[in-house]
Amino acid sequence: MTYSIKIPNGIMTFVESKAECPHCERHIPFDEIEEKWVKQEKHYMRMKCKCKRFIGITCMMNGDFVAYSLK
Repeated sequence: MTYSIKIPNGIMTFVESKAECPHCERHIPFDEIEEKWVKQEKHYMRMKCKCKRFIGITCMMNGDFVAYSLK
């Protein structure tokens, strides 16, 4: 869910993480993704879940993070 509000000199957008591990179905919090996402130069990243499996994380056009299975 994306929520935008108008502020002086622009628009502030709040986003949430919809990333859920496809293996263990654990919801991955925004804070855990965001710190690694800032360092990425690509539009996707590979991340290790607490269930010890690698998953892919990408960002949709509206700013939501989505997880997918890597094979």
